Amino acid sequence: MLDHAIPPSADPPAAEGTHGLPGFGQLAGIGALLLCAAWPLQAQEPADSTRLSELWLERALPDQPAYSYYLREQHIAPQRRQGVRLQEELTTLIDHLTLAGHRHAARGLGNWREQIGNQIKAGSRTPARADLTALLAAPRQDPPLSALAEAGECSLTDWIELWSFGGVTRQPWTVGMSLNGLLREQPRDHWQAADTAWIISPQNAPRQVGTGAWNANDSALVPGTRVVLALPEQVQEADWVNRALPDFLSTRLPGDDCRRIPLPADTRNASEQDQPLPGHGLGQAGTAS
Repeated sequence: MLDHAIPPSADPPAAEGTHGLPGFGQLAGIGALLLCAAWPLQAQEPADSTRLSELWLERALPDQPAYSYYLREQHIAPQRRQGVRLQEELTTLIDHLTLAGHRHAARGLGNWREQIGNQIKAGSRTPARADLTALLAAPRQDPPLSALAEAGECSLTDWIELWSFGGVTRQPWTVGMSLNGLLREQPRDHWQAADTAWIISPQNAPRQVGTGAWNANDSALVPGTRVVLALPEQVQEADWVNRALPDFLSTRLPGDDCRRIPLPADTRNASEQDQPLPGHGLGQAGTAS
């Protein structure tokens, strides 16, 4: 996901070849306005600022470049606000499902809300590629270090995270793993009502894939991918969650074992900063057996 293409508070576009959710045309227009508003901020950055690519060149390159990341200072507050609102919208949905007698689905969304709370407390990133190859290929997407709150790298993960109607679980990643295969391993009532799923991989923008009988498609899954099933409820809260949750998850760190690297402008002691980040993965209850 390019840093300038989808601001953290904007809604992700509908995937090509799939039906957009209600209001996507208007949201695209709003996103374009946000883009125009954000562009001068980046255009004003000093041309001689030290860039992230220079920091990578001064250090030993990450073992897994695809799992490197950075976080712009300006994105911290919007990301947190989005996470808090997701919890609020899910609370309303949980109440709606409980009153309708759908207690199993309500418990599943309760787990979604809990995991979002855990994610808010953990580290985050700007949804953009941070590897040296991408930065050198697109210099305008190479952020100045003065604009960053942090940068770092994560170890290669060995899981796929699934946000299904039964809750949030992690499945061990295997070679050749695909979306269809992942879903078929789950209880049918955890996914059958969904017509689409969002796939959020460590490097790419969220994309929507059909999962219903009429639009089924398949997609390969790489380690660290998060899969979110679209909620079928025809209410405003579900529509908002369907649009915002993939965007929010694209701002989560691409792994659990992550290490922040020192930035030259930091006032903290470099030896203290170059330390592993606190663990932020799913708890034991959320890990598939």
